[in-house]
Amino acid sequence: MQSVDLDKIVFFDLETTGLEADCRIVQIAMVRGERIYQTLVNPEMPIPAESTAIHRITDEQVADKPKLGELIEDILAFIEGSVLSGFNIRKFDVPVLKREMARFGKELPSYPIIDMFELNQKMNPRTLAWFFEHYTGEPMDQSEAHDAVYDCACTRKAFLKMYDRHPGLPTDLMELTSYSEPERLQVANSGWLIWSPNQCEPSFNRGKYRGWALSDVKRVEPSYLEWILRIDADAPTKTMIQLFKANRKGYVELLKTEHPNRLEPLYLEFRLAMDRNDTERFPELLELARTHKDPSLVFLASAWATLLKHDAAKALASEYLTMEDPNVNIEKRKNFLIQNLGL
Repeated sequence: MQSVDLDKIVFFDLETTGLEADCRIVQIAMVRGERIYQTLVNPEMPIPAESTAIHRITDEQVADKPKLGELIEDILAFIEGSVLSGFNIRKFDVPVLKREMARFGKELPSYPIIDMFELNQKMNPRTLAWFFEHYTGEPMDQSEAHDAVYDCACTRKAFLKMYDRHPGLPTDLMELTSYSEPERLQVANSGWLIWSPNQCEPSFNRGKYRGWALSDVKRVEPSYLEWILRIDADAPTKTMIQLFKANRKGYVELLKTEHPNRLEPLYLEFRLAMDRNDTERFPELLELARTHKDPSLVFLASAWATLLKHDAAKALASEYLTMEDPNVNIEKRKNFLIQNLGL
C-alpha cells in the first residue's frame, strides 16, 4: 500500500479561553512528520475557570509565555505548503487561528484541510476518544486528554490505523481532502451558503430558496438577493452576495481561496472566462475536463467548444451525454448540446 506523505500533513490542535467567538489561544501544538511544535500562549486575558477545568491551563502557567503575535512567523514557517489536519478543526481551530492571526495583521493561508472529525463521520460518527480506541484498540489516557500535544498524537495515530480497517481510503492527500469533506460544506464561513453534491456553484441552505444556486435565484427573483443584504444576515453571506452581484471575478477568487481543492470554483472561473470570450483559457479548460472527467467541466468544455465551433465539441458532448450528472440543470444542459450539435 502506498504510504501517506506525513511530511506534508500538519496535525494541529488549539486550547483556548473558551468556545465563544472572541476566545483566545492558550496552547498550540503541531506535528509534522517527526517534528513537533508546541507552546503555551499568553492570551492577554484571564482564562475562565470552566476552561481551565477542561484543559488544566492556568493564568499562572501562561503569564510569562509569548503572545500569539510573537509566534506567528514560526507557525507559518512550520505549516508552509502543508495540508492541515486535526479533529474538528474546520469549524473551530482553523477559524480561531485565522481570526487571531488577523489581529496582528497576518493571514493564515488557505491550505487544504483533512478534518478527522469529518473523515471519521464517513465511517463512524463518534468522539475523538472513540475514534482513537476504535482504530488503535487502546483507550485514551483521560488524565492527558485535552492536552494539545496528546490530542494531536492520538489523532495522528488513529488516522494511520484507519488504513488497516479501510484499505480503500485514498493515500493521495488531495483525494483524501475531497473525500473527507461533508456532503454539505459551508461556503466561506457563511451561515446561508453551502456547497452541495448536486450543485456546481454555491446554493442557499435556508430560506424559501433553500437548495437553489445563486445564479438561479438571481434569474428568478433578483430582489431576494437585495433582501438578504438588508436583513441581519452574517457578514460572510453578505460579502459573498455583494461580490456575486458586483464583482464576479472577486467572487470566484474568494471561492477559490476558501476551497482550493474543489472543482466548482474552477467551473465558475471558466464559465466567467467563457462569458467574457476569453478564448485563451479554453485550452486549459479542455485539458482539465479530459483529465478530471467532472461532468460540469465536461459540459462547459463541450458548450464552449460548440460556441467556438471547435472540432472537439461533438466528442465532448457525446461523452457528457453518457455521464451521470446530478446537477439540477441536467435537462437544460442536454437540450443545449443536442439542439446545437444535432446529436
